[in-house]
Amino acid sequence: MYKFVIGLLLMNFLVNAYNPTIYELSLRPWLYELTNKYGRKISKLNDIPMEEFQNLKDIGVDYVWLMGIWQLGQYGLDFDRAHANDYKSNLPDFTIDDVIGSPYAITEFVCNSELGTDQDIINLRQKLNDMGLKLMLDFVPNHSAIDSPYRTSNIDYYIRAPPNTPTPYDSEYYLPDGVSYGGDQWDGFWKDTAQWNYWNPDTRNYLKSVVKKIASMSDGMRCDMAMVILNDLFYNKWKPQLDAWGYKRPSTEFWSEAIKETKQQYPNVIFLAEVYWSKEQDLINLGFDYVYEKWLLDQQATLDVGKVRPILSNLDFNYASHSNHFVENHDEPRAIIKFSGKDYISCVAALMSYSLPGARFINHGQLEGLSNKLDVHLRRSYKENGSTYVKQFYGKILAILKRDSFKSGNWTQLNVTGDQYWKFFAFRWTSSSDKIVVIINFSEGSGYGLVKLSDASSGQQTITELMSGQTYVRSGDDMRNNGLGVIVDGWNAQIFKYF
Repeated sequence: MYKFVIGLLLMNFLVNAYNPTIYELSLRPWLYELTNKYGRKISKLNDIPMEEFQNLKDIGVDYVWLMGIWQLGQYGLDFDRAHANDYKSNLPDFTIDDVIGSPYAITEFVCNSELGTDQDIINLRQKLNDMGLKLMLDFVPNHSAIDSPYRTSNIDYYIRAPPNTPTPYDSEYYLPDGVSYGGDQWDGFWKDTAQWNYWNPDTRNYLKSVVKKIASMSDGMRCDMAMVILNDLFYNKWKPQLDAWGYKRPSTEFWSEAIKETKQQYPNVIFLAEVYWSKEQDLINLGFDYVYEKWLLDQQATLDVGKVRPILSNLDFNYASHSNHFVENHDEPRAIIKFSGKDYISCVAALMSYSLPGARFINHGQLEGLSNKLDVHLRRSYKENGSTYVKQFYGKILAILKRDSFKSGNWTQLNVTGDQYWKFFAFRWTSSSDKIVVIINFSEGSGYGLVKLSDASSGQQTITELMSGQTYVRSGDDMRNNGLGVIVDGWNAQIFKYF
């Protein structure tokens, strides 16, 4: 079988930072859900019943990300409705009213007038803070909406066709005025957006002011596709246009400037990067508090413990503690779909990810065990009942994950020994009042393993399996010297509190 470092090396770290739980709410679809739930129109920030946020607080959420709060334009809505048939795969019974426009085609970073005002955002943040929650908002750095007022007032803020380009401009790449559609080096162009020019100092200064404005109104911001504006990647994509207009490579990265300057004014605001292409550590180095960690998810989804083990065997603590761990988000398939339609595997994968240091990310609809994706262009997903298993599972583990030991305790990755060690992963979280070990069988079929608990107290003690509430009497000396013996069903876990 697979033999990796995890069977030989125990990793023990003090978690210096809080390990927050971040809950993404697709804002306009959520308001549509609330309208149906309460039987009255709920379309403004001021209309949201605060008990909805209290429910999130009660399950251990720290940050509420209200995705899609900024002003959109008519161009993007018309564009999406012209391509409405593209949404049938996600919403077979859609109507044109279900198409609400992409929240990533932003005209200005002011509150969407359909939702309220900037002051309403500020007021909501204060209410959330008063109940112990924090507010996260979007920053979309790469592009604006086509109909942003800056496209006419400050056209040089944008990437433009080289001066010698014959007109009319090629509509595959450019708008009629020569401004390029937004894009990146892998995904082509998004034709409801216009591309900011990050090698223009005036553009950078404007967008840094946007970052500071968002920080003044929130406790954190999720930065969309944050890696695409890194100088190297940006030049790879836009070299002909940048060279033709004589723009020079900036001496620093935008993010290092923006984050440093922002945190000087708002030291407690956190930055979360959506990032891929092996640029995660680069963005941590530039100041991001948390970065998307998709590699673990993709290996979990193979359902092959042998592909997961090297990642955790060689886990870098600094990287893990700056990672945003998730099994789904609005871009990914629903977790159940990602894990081959097996709700129970999606759950144990989530527990594994949430048992690591770093941010724990929950997506809108994840806790209900939904399978149908909520497309960001739509106000609803296809109706379903969700998974009872998922609902019950999260009901149990979220009550455990909200404990201080998981939020700000000491984290250790433990050895699992025995002939079937290869099935298992084990993680210990401890605080002044708690000692908890999470033991996961990430494979088919039950398995037996031993986990040494070096900090177990001497003498007989009653340990509690927190998922089931079952108690057992065990010798602390035996758990220390020989190990706690466990039998765990396939694709399942046990979580023990001991002394």
